[in-house]
Amino acid sequence: MDGGSSDVDTFPFRRFDLGNGFEVWVGKNARQNDELTFHTAQKYDLWMHARQVPGSHTVLHLPNRDAEPGRRRIVQAAQIAAYYSKARGSGAVPVMYTRRKYVRSPKGSPPGAVTVQHEDVVMVEPGLPER
Repeated sequence: MDGGSSDVDTFPFRRFDLGNGFEVWVGKNARQNDELTFHTAQKYDLWMHARQVPGSHTVLHLPNRDAEPGRRRIVQAAQIAAYYSKARGSGAVPVMYTRRKYVRSPKGSPPGAVTVQHEDVVMVEPGLPER
């Protein structure tokens, strides 16, 4: 993707480029979290959230359904998820992740509220990628 493309300016979520078509997208509020998770993310993308604390929904967008992000990119995305959570000041934060297809919105729940199946957890230090 061209670094100067106009869609970067209009993309509604925080966006981090991890290279080779892998991007991390982060919601800025409950409504955006809902939009990101249920309308923008692909079912095969990895969805992340800091465990048991309020925070942004974070998606590790894969370039295609067969792409393998590898441990390094999963950790980078989890660090971003931890950074945009209430656990930002902690030394080590558990971040759950799963394929987006395993994230559901309970009927009648407020925007951003979800239930998750088949989660894995990675412990990370909150942080943003070096630019």
